[in-house]
Amino acid sequence: MRVLFLSWAWGSHLQPMVPFGWALRAAGHEVLVASHPFFAPTITRAGLTALPVGDDVHVRALMTDAHRRWSLDRSEIEHRGRMAVATATKSAVAMAKDTYRFARDWRPDFVVYEPMAFLGPGLAADLGVPSYRLLWATDFVASIADVPEAEDGILGGLGTREALTASFGDVTLDPCPPSLRPADDLVRRSLRYVPYNGPAVLPAWLRIPPARPRVVVTWGGSLHYLGWKNAFLAPRITQILAEQDVEVVVAVLEEQIPEFGPVPDNVVHLGPVALNLVLRDCAAVIHQGGAGTTMTALSAGVPQLVFPWAADAIVNARYLRDAGAAQFSMPMDLGDAALRQAVSRFLAGLPGLQAGADLLHREHLAMPSPVEVALGIERDVLGTHERACAP
Repeated sequence: MRVLFLSWAWGSHLQPMVPFGWALRAAGHEVLVASHPFFAPTITRAGLTALPVGDDVHVRALMTDAHRRWSLDRSEIEHRGRMAVATATKSAVAMAKDTYRFARDWRPDFVVYEPMAFLGPGLAADLGVPSYRLLWATDFVASIADVPEAEDGILGGLGTREALTASFGDVTLDPCPPSLRPADDLVRRSLRYVPYNGPAVLPAWLRIPPARPRVVVTWGGSLHYLGWKNAFLAPRITQILAEQDVEVVVAVLEEQIPEFGPVPDNVVHLGPVALNLVLRDCAAVIHQGGAGTTMTALSAGVPQLVFPWAADAIVNARYLRDAGAAQFSMPMDLGDAALRQAVSRFLAGLPGLQAGADLLHREHLAMPSPVEVALGIERDVLGTHERACAP
């Protein structure tokens, strides 16, 4: 079979797709990943074949400009929501001509796309092949209607919902355990999440089990790239953890390290590290609610404390909390006392949260692997071809 993947040019949107691409390749199928030309090296570093199409649309620059003025004013929040949809639309338009021209000749058997690759479902429909929307984490778009009115503003308002819900496609490949899914009538196919955090090396300090409970503090990269400096709570949280009898791993970008200054003695690492390597031996993780951290922690069975700033992170945090695997606090107005209280409450509640994390972990392990899903779709697609060709 031939499979066409589509992603806009942002690493954290591509990364959840990579293991499924590997599985399809291992099963003997051709996989191409279409995106903007400048993004091709990111795709090839992941071991997949890039298909550069259209003009470059620098998603990060456009989104940074849209988020430059951080404010909780309703009009500003709705502006950011509209800009996200507008950027995804601009990306799709820029890719469309080249992608259609190539796909009509290459004839993929199905199309896989991440939620902001708006070109995916329409392209597949025009080609007469199935479209599979592969989620990063919880289904933000399908869940948005259930968000409490008090939190609606931070999600970007109602103005963007209609445009987003048009992007569902035929089947949703859902990496979340059943406890983290919305109740809806979408066609969903379970796909066990396999962490991919980019090229990784196992450092020497991770080869020895920790002597004390290990707590990981990480803040992803998206908020940094968007310029949300006031959203970076990791240094304050690290200082609070210094007072506890724990071992602290701070997993942050190289350019974020200077913001910490002198670190406490119980910090064993400060800087980049692949989360899938460090979370397997840790007792807890504190983070900003991004998809990669959320799902990597879930797959490792680790309790989470979330301070969500972005819209999808709020949805991730709500589902984790409702499943009993996490606590979360809206971070906008957290002074030192409130932040300290949130961390202390989380550490005190770890035994109960571990039970919730264990339940999600068991559900996660029961889900079909990317290889099993690839083989299942192969049977479906080839069976459809055989029926179409039957006399």
